[in-house]
Amino acid sequence: MQIDWITTGAQIVNFLILVFLLRHFLYRPLIAAMDRREQRIADRLEEARKREEEADAAAREYRRRQRELERKRDELLAQARETADAERRRLIDEAREQVAQMRHRWQRDLEREQHDFLAGLMKQAGLGIMRVALRALRDLADRDLEQQLIAVFLRRLEELGEAERNALTGGNGPLRITTSFTLDPERRSALAEAMRERLGESSEFHFEHSPDLICGIELRRGGIKVGWTVAEYLQNLETRFAELLSPASTQRAAS
Repeated sequence: MQIDWITTGAQIVNFLILVFLLRHFLYRPLIAAMDRREQRIADRLEEARKREEEADAAAREYRRRQRELERKRDELLAQARETADAERRRLIDEAREQVAQMRHRWQRDLEREQHDFLAGLMKQAGLGIMRVALRALRDLADRDLEQQLIAVFLRRLEELGEAERNALTGGNGPLRITTSFTLDPERRSALAEAMRERLGESSEFHFEHSPDLICGIELRRGGIKVGWTVAEYLQNLETRFAELLSPASTQRAAS
């Protein structure tokens, strides 16, 4: 079998022309279309990826904001609880302070009332005892008691300072001696002699009896008075007793 090279060559040329034509007019547009399609798909995929990344970023931002909101909420709740606890403690402390002040005022008022009651009771009791003692001394006065009063009075004269002694002896007129009891002439003379020994030989005396002068003797000249009486002693004791029961004296003793 012989090959017709001319025909074969013509067919090869035709084939090459066909391939060129197919490549130029069919395959290239098809490939270009496929490339464009692939590019569109790639672009869509890239856009989808970007959107997914944006969605992830948005989701992360949302979660971050949500956590931030929760953190702030917890902080606000903790702050509110702390403020509420502080206010509750303040109100409790204030209430306790008010109760303590009220208890202190109540206790102070109660102690003052107790003190006033006891002071009044003691004062009345003390005054009553003094009055009873005064009446008893007045009722029980006898010669021995009168002699003791005279002895106490003479000791008072001996204890006089120079200024008081000069004031008594340097005045005009007689020295007035007042007694709560009646002196017989013998005791009057003895008393006058004893006073002259203590005040001076030239002294003159005028004796008086006064029932109002309870259990005692007084010596007067002008505005000068020297003496001792149970009434005066009890009066001084009563004054001192009242001073001891006074609030100021009680406060000084307590301090």
